[in-house]
Amino acid sequence: MKKGRTFMKIAVTFLVLILLLISVILISFIVSSKNTIKPYLDEQGNTLKGSVSEKIFIDVNGKKNGMIIRGKSENNPVLLFISGGPGVPQYWLNEYYDNALEDYFTVCWWDYYGEGLSYDSDIEKSEITLERLEKDAVTVTEYLKKRFSKEKVYLMAHSGGTPLGVMLAKDYPALYYCYFSMGQVVHHEYDRYTYGYRFMTDIFEKNGNKKAMQKMNSLVTVSQDGSVTPNAPDTIHAKWESVLLEAGCATTREMRSDARDIFFPQMNAKCYTFKEKINYWRGKGLCSNSPYHQFKIDSYEKINFEIPVYFFNGYYDYTCPTPMVETFYQNISAPDKNIYIFEDSAHSPLWEENDKMLSIMREKVKEESN
Repeated sequence: MKKGRTFMKIAVTFLVLILLLISVILISFIVSSKNTIKPYLDEQGNTLKGSVSEKIFIDVNGKKNGMIIRGKSENNPVLLFISGGPGVPQYWLNEYYDNALEDYFTVCWWDYYGEGLSYDSDIEKSEITLERLEKDAVTVTEYLKKRFSKEKVYLMAHSGGTPLGVMLAKDYPALYYCYFSMGQVVHHEYDRYTYGYRFMTDIFEKNGNKKAMQKMNSLVTVSQDGSVTPNAPDTIHAKWESVLLEAGCATTREMRSDARDIFFPQMNAKCYTFKEKINYWRGKGLCSNSPYHQFKIDSYEKINFEIPVYFFNGYYDYTCPTPMVETFYQNISAPDKNIYIFEDSAHSPLWEENDKMLSIMREKVKEESN
């Protein structure tokens, strides 16, 4: 009887501690929800003249879309940034990583229909199609052109936003100076797993991570020719992501936990209200099950672009394997094209090797202006 009471006391104490921890975390999420966008300041601490730093909502084809627009000077080139995921807006990363993109561009961090600031509980996943997002992007582009008195803008997309980026660059060349692609998403059978398996096998063998190697082997079947097939294609994604994290081949080379390095930083971001933080994750779930997410571009597809196209990929990126992007790059045609491999990056060279990537982008802008 005494042992039973002791066990109950321990269990209650443990439960209280867990509830206390959850309360502290929840309070930190709420307190950090300041809904503020950091302004550019001059030496006297005043808002820098000619800079822009705002979170706004505009009507986009009859629906409210949210966006954060920020730049050191309104005279700089304007860049439309399409986020990854799909459904994962990325402005908040600038609160945690160095990113001088806005020093050289006026950046529109657009949250497209259904994601982040543009999430609405009335939206059906079936509404989030490539056709709709493409039409909305054109409307946002026209808004930016008019507001900042620009003939064209620069287009940039990351990861899950790159299929939309490709189609915009192909279908609306009159709107954009060029297309900057980071972590381009392309598909071809199960090439993603074949390339990833080979690359990560070498990493795990070198660092002696037998546990990760065993987990990876449990997820796939390796044929005699070296090709790899997922044992459960419909359910492998999250498990494969955990292997990528172990190898340093996911969002960044250093990242080892989506919860620690993505969820908690996003929930502590100052740029959102608490409701917007919750909607962020609701939007991710919505977009991840949408028709847009089902749209695929084959790595062997031949596309003719009328504007320059530049690819930025990390050497360690096996979320969107660099060899597959190289294949896609070889098959497309454009007035100018190039692919840049960042030796110390995984999926996000904009935040991992910021200076190097911006140096290339600035050079391309300079070439365009000459």
